[in-house]
Amino acid sequence: MATRDENLKKINDALEAMSDDELSMVAGGTKSQTGDDSRLLYERGLVNKWYYTTDIGSDWIEKSAEIDAGWAKAGITCVTKPGADNLYFLNGKQISRDEAWNHVKANFKKIKTIVEEIDMFPIPYEF
Repeated sequence: MATRDENLKKINDALEAMSDDELSMVAGGTKSQTGDDSRLLYERGLVNKWYYTTDIGSDWIEKSAEIDAGWAKAGITCVTKPGADNLYFLNGKQISRDEAWNHVKANFKKIKTIVEEIDMFPIPYEF
């Protein structure tokens, strides 16, 4: 199995060969989707903590590395990006975010449930 550094080199080489139009079509995504990814990975026991999207922005480097490590436990190389699409790879081949999620759901049983506190004065999601 290739190391993370070897996979990242392959990914970077492939990205360098892609045009801006091709890159814009890559599935993935931003702090919001990275937060959602953390929930999926947490429920499957692949990370020890999940994050709200608003938490992802602070300490981006540390938190995104945690999420990338969780994906790696599932056999997926993920390159998280705070303001652009994330990239997902399985066995060196780029896959969509949906394919990455389906891989985790098919191979890792849900072992944890996220219970959120209900705020007495909820702030609408769009804020």
